[in-house]
Amino acid sequence: MRAKIAALASALTVTLLLMGGHVVGAPLPGQPDPQSGKALAEKLCINCHLIGSAQQEHAVADVPSFHEIANRQDQSTGAIVSHIVLPKHPMPQIPLTKRELADLAAYIMSLRDRP
Repeated sequence: MRAKIAALASALTVTLLLMGGHVVGAPLPGQPDPQSGKALAEKLCINCHLIGSAQQEHAVADVPSFHEIANRQDQSTGAIVSHIVLPKHPMPQIPLTKRELADLAAYIMSLRDRP
């Protein structure tokens, strides 16, 4: 029995090494990471928007939630990035890297209702 467990453990180790150390379900290199986007939202956006965070207690009444933004008709990650880069008043202009913009947009789009 111990030999079988050791063989399975070795096979798993080799598989993980061949995968380059990437965890199954983790974002692929170069792909937007919604979890990083959520962390950014919790740091930068939570004072005005409802961002889908369990710990959030309030937001500004006239500001759309991330869920509402994600579910706008014909919404896309590109449109979300554009609104962040060229915000409409009263949203402040927040300097973000391209990666951060992609991650934040990916998080917002992850809140979109599935048909």
